[in-house]
Amino acid sequence: MSYQVIVGQLKARTAVHIGSGQETDTSDDLIRRDGAGKPVIPGTAIAGALRALLTRLGPRLGAGECKALAGDDGLPCPCGVCRLMGNINPSTEGEGAAASRLLVFNAALHGEESRPPTQVRDGVGIDRVSGAAARAGAVKFDLETLPAGTVFNLRLELRHTTPEDEALLAAALAEWQAGRLWLGGDVARGLGAFALSGLNFKALNLHNVANLMTFLRAEKPWEEAEEKAEWLAQSLARLDKTRSDNEYAARRWVSFQGTLQAEGPLLTTDTTIAGLYGFDHAPLLASFDSWQNPVLTGASLRGVLRSHAERIARTLATHNATSKDAFLRACPACDPLARRLSKSAPLEELPALESCDSLLSFQAGKSGNDEIAPAELCLACRLFGSTRRGSRLIVEDAPFIPEQPGAKPKLKMLDFLAIDRFTGGGSEGLKFDALVLWQPAFQLHLYLDAPEPWELGWLALVLRDLAEGWLPVGFGAAKGFGRVKLTNWTVRLGYLQPSDTLGTVTLGQTRPDGVYTVVEGISTEPGGWLDIAEEWVAAFKTQVANFKRQQLTILQVDSYFNGQVDRLYPKTAKLHFKEVTP
Repeated sequence: MSYQVIVGQLKARTAVHIGSGQETDTSDDLIRRDGAGKPVIPGTAIAGALRALLTRLGPRLGAGECKALAGDDGLPCPCGVCRLMGNINPSTEGEGAAASRLLVFNAALHGEESRPPTQVRDGVGIDRVSGAAARAGAVKFDLETLPAGTVFNLRLELRHTTPEDEALLAAALAEWQAGRLWLGGDVARGLGAFALSGLNFKALNLHNVANLMTFLRAEKPWEEAEEKAEWLAQSLARLDKTRSDNEYAARRWVSFQGTLQAEGPLLTTDTTIAGLYGFDHAPLLASFDSWQNPVLTGASLRGVLRSHAERIARTLATHNATSKDAFLRACPACDPLARRLSKSAPLEELPALESCDSLLSFQAGKSGNDEIAPAELCLACRLFGSTRRGSRLIVEDAPFIPEQPGAKPKLKMLDFLAIDRFTGGGSEGLKFDALVLWQPAFQLHLYLDAPEPWELGWLALVLRDLAEGWLPVGFGAAKGFGRVKLTNWTVRLGYLQPSDTLGTVTLGQTRPDGVYTVVEGISTEPGGWLDIAEEWVAAFKTQVANFKRQQLTILQVDSYFNGQVDRLYPKTAKLHFKEVTP
């Protein structure tokens, strides 16, 4: 009998939100804490991320296809993932039903006295018509976060595992070492990006009486176990990559990295920082008093990218449509905030671009617990996610890049004053100021799992416009703030087998990374990325041309904005002129 344990450190490269479901007057969702009040990552959250990754990798690494992917029939599952982490039907009796061979413990903060300061992140939905905050939809929220750089201790213990079990576990840990680990809430909106470091596999032979007594007496027996060198490499060597036709099995991923260079002032407002330092608006910092580390939130970037992607898709649909109803039926991007108030709402009150969630609830009669196929969603919800299906696209928080090592960001204080429309002078009581970043640069990182050609073509169009400087970011876009350009950007593609590459293998050098082979150095110049991106863009255009919404309410209001334009500018308005006698 042997005591086997794996230890390491999980270091956050972005802010983290491990939610507790509790709210206070200061935050809608507090982070999870232990009995001593210290932040902690529950073992259930780590085990869930581990199992989700292995379930998708398993069919490609010789572990078999889990019934979680193939359709659960209520019987024990014989796949390697269920053998390692426990059957997906734990209450089912019969051959193959067994408990987990892997124990996943809560991850405590690294360092006995460590207690990093937390922050409250604000978020708001964007109205697709006005481009401003969707106040009418009441989609304002906030949550408590831990800063980037926070480190947690990881501990996994193994019970009676086989070499095959360890090889499968090593595959997931290798992916985590490569930085492809996201934990907690809002990971698609920039939070919870981690990398695993200091990985050690340790063992203690309990058949030895002295070792057994050491194990029983030790408060932390994992510190007494002996390290087994080269465990990860030896375990990975046992893996056998195989083919799988399951659409949910792992195949490939694509990441985009580049520099977002601002041409002038840029501001992502943090009300807490502004209040502490006496400004009306101040930039968001990675942590309190960390003025050298401002950050551009993944939520803000994601909103900009999605809004522009929707605009591109709707433009193509408008170009191909012959009528209002034809456009609505073929529109590939819903308005995720557009929702009818009730099932019996009159036709004239139905939103034109009703969200997929609203259509599925009221038109198709599906509850929030019903499984939804991708074909039941618009193209935007398939790529960027919805309340019905999570997103495979992750937009991480973008950290500040100094002009040179140790250089501080440039800050400027600007004053603003609203103008009285009658007098032309300053409007009383409407003066405000802002502390803004001047020409900052941020590191952009996008990650898309299991991309299809049309999705890559769509992203290529969005990134092209971002590189051209068409997409403002942050506060005050109408005032000239947030004008940024994407520069020095690179593309990386990871694949399991050559058939998963989408034709990109010849575009750069390859090297192993985790369990994937990665194509490095893909040029974004003509002859490289742009040539194959043209094929992906063509696939996107075809996808838009062939798209039809499965649920649609025929509208009575002949307005793209469903009467909002008519409400703001009534057709019955009259101009009155005073008669002048010559």
